[in-house]
Amino acid sequence: MRDHTIPGSDSDATPRSARQRLLFVARGVLLLTALLVPALPFLTGFGFMAFLTFPRCEGGANPAAYDLPFEDAAFLSAELNQPTPAFFIPARNPNGAVVIVVPTLARGRGDRIHEIAVYHRNGYHVLTYDSRSCLRSVPVSLGYRDAGQVGDALDYLTTRVDVDMERVAVHGFSAGGAAAILAAARYPQARAVVAEGGYHDFRQQLAQDSAGLGLLGGLFRFGAHLGYRLTTGDSIDVLSPISAVPQIRPRPLLLVYGTGETSLAGARQMQAVGDHVRLWEVPGATHGSYVFTAPDDYERIVIGFMDAAMGVEDDSPSP
Repeated sequence: MRDHTIPGSDSDATPRSARQRLLFVARGVLLLTALLVPALPFLTGFGFMAFLTFPRCEGGANPAAYDLPFEDAAFLSAELNQPTPAFFIPARNPNGAVVIVVPTLARGRGDRIHEIAVYHRNGYHVLTYDSRSCLRSVPVSLGYRDAGQVGDALDYLTTRVDVDMERVAVHGFSAGGAAAILAAARYPQARAVVAEGGYHDFRQQLAQDSAGLGLLGGLFRFGAHLGYRLTTGDSIDVLSPISAVPQIRPRPLLLVYGTGETSLAGARQMQAVGDHVRLWEVPGATHGSYVFTAPDDYERIVIGFMDAAMGVEDDSPSP
């Protein structure tokens, strides 16, 4: 009778020992680990940037809920060619000056409403508007393209008879603070800037935050840089407010940062750029909590700075 066993088939193979099976699994785990170790920090960096730039409008605040008068307004987005919803909040006892409050990331009109209220009761009109990512599903630019919205807002303000265009300031927080600095460098109509809690240079900030991770930190940064490029179409190098600070001179810039913020070191670098930059370090404040941590000092210092910049007589001391 013929043997029909096929050479090399399972029935012809010598069974593997437990040790051989263990070595096979171990080699597979080592290979998978070798692939994942560099991939994980890269993917983490890429995902981090995708999360920051993903277009998701988070809304703003209704001024009526805070007993603030307001007008529904709108102005054209030159970038997107569609109306930008806005609130114009007229000042109590107006001095003709107006503060453009830049929305944070993908926030809507009314963002930073507690800071808006401080300006309102001290004689300043406020213009607050929807982020570009609330108008259309475009990626959040972290400040770079948002600066263009300030130009749109300036065009709108020229149509109002109750605004003195020689007294226009820009205010922003976090990425909105970066946008405020970048906008002031681009638009000389901005007479003063208040920038709170933002980064000084995004590339450098990433490098500082991941400096202790060695090669893994480099892979994280590479993923973040690529993520920003693919989502926004821009190089991460455009996110450098500190490079714009010299272009604002001699117009004054007030930086407001909490002593608990990791970005404070970058604010100190911006302060060192020139004597037109002032830094107020709010004791005990964390990211964005300035007006709540030190409400009296916030009003005294921010309004004192703004009054001096706008030529409004004020005896408040400098920070």
